Amino acid sequence: MNESGYSFVETILAMGILMLLCTSLSPITYTMKTNLSNKKQEMIAAETAYEGLKRYHIGRQTEGSRTIDQVDYQWVFDGQEVCVRFHNTCELRKKCIQLIGEVHE
Repeated sequence: MNESGYSFVETILAMGILMLLCTSLSPITYTMKTNLSNKKQEMIAAETAYEGLKRYHIGRQTEGSRTIDQVDYQWVFDGQEVCVRFHNTCELRKKCIQLIGEVHE
């Protein structure tokens, strides 16, 4: 080591450790972001089902749709349950909520 600062070997070692930390944290943050996005879409689907039931009780409307964050949520009420269909990050999802409160996916 010289008197003016860090040596070349120390700098390379520090950069290597920094890169190791960044590459190990990237998959974790991506997984967390994907899980949060999926849970947000599930929550919006449940909210859409609730709004659909409100519309049914007010105006006897049995189906409808709404778009949030460029995702279409389509709901249908058949008298026993309200089902919401939406396209998740990789698949078409269907969430059904019965009038007694049970949830079927």
